[in-house]
Amino acid sequence: MTAREPKTAAKETVKAQPTLMMAIGRQRVGKTTFLKVLTELTQQQGGHPEIWNTDSLNKSNTIASLGDYVLEPATITAKGQAAWLEQRIEQLVETQNDAILDIGGGWTAVHELVKASPLVAQLEGLGINLVTVFMIGSEHADIDYLEDLQANRGFIPKNTVIVINEALLSGRVDASEEIRHILQYPAIEGALGRGAVYGVFPALDGIKRVSDRGQSFMDFAANRPVHGFPTSSFFDRCRVSRWLRRDVPKFLAALGPDYLPRMPAGLPEVMGVGV
Repeated sequence: MTAREPKTAAKETVKAQPTLMMAIGRQRVGKTTFLKVLTELTQQQGGHPEIWNTDSLNKSNTIASLGDYVLEPATITAKGQAAWLEQRIEQLVETQNDAILDIGGGWTAVHELVKASPLVAQLEGLGINLVTVFMIGSEHADIDYLEDLQANRGFIPKNTVIVINEALLSGRVDASEEIRHILQYPAIEGALGRGAVYGVFPALDGIKRVSDRGQSFMDFAANRPVHGFPTSSFFDRCRVSRWLRRDVPKFLAALGPDYLPRMPAGLPEVMGVGV
């Protein structure tokens, strides 16, 4: 079985419908990292998505490090956060803004919404383009959420992306062989058969040194100081810069604009191999 090919990235990516993008998966599979860098590059390309954070357990590598404009509910309970999300979603209908949601791991507010309502149909009825990213690694348990939400709860968004985090591959076998094995899991085959696409999110060597500083990737690459931390390594900054300018844009280009927030300036340019 083969995946549906992502659409070729267009230079103009402004869509009429607002996009709500969320990443689902176990803790520590890279959801926050993926959403943080996506947010930074979207803003770089002229987009202005709202950033919603219901990941109350993550205090180190958190999307809240992007700034005071990140919106968070006042409660940490799943039901309270679900009510907050309902309000935010209804406001998207009025504002027509895009939104990027970091839901965290475990039983979340999104799971509460899925349990209580036909979320996919409701969002379609409101004119909101729901893009759901399932972040996984090489462990079979990484697909538990995909399996449960799609098989048991009927949560099958039209725009579904299976993202394999390259940093979580074992390294014991050839990466392409390991990816091929992951794509053969029945739950993933089922999602791909229903029209989902997949991509491999590029690993970043030294990412912990960025998250420990509670800093955005672009600020780290630009050598902006953080109080209480020594000056970052020149080579670490080079690695982050190459990841931002070459590796991640290449990944986004493979997905295409239908699976991303709106970027008025087009998808970020993929810089050359020398960067």
